[in-house]
Amino acid sequence: MNFNLLKLLQISSIVLIILVLCNINMDAQCAMCKAAVETGGEGDGLNKGILFLLTMPYLIAMGLGFVWWKNKKRMEEEIQSTQLKELLNDID
Repeated sequence: MNFNLLKLLQISSIVLIILVLCNINMDAQCAMCKAAVETGGEGDGLNKGILFLLTMPYLIAMGLGFVWWKNKKRMEEEIQSTQLKELLNDID
């Protein structure tokens, strides 16, 4: 295994162990969001907003991956066609 990869794996493991062992209670919401949810009625809209924010990065990544895949496929087809043309020209 590469030395740099091994060193990175060791450092990542140490950081992960420290994060798991340091259990700190945190409030994940701002005061206004927390108050809105506790008073009731607004929780459904807040949950939909959270789901929207959760899905957007995945949709963007999937879109970029699809564009990359299509371009890669098109480039491979162009390379194959040029190689075929070169072979046909060599035969003649």
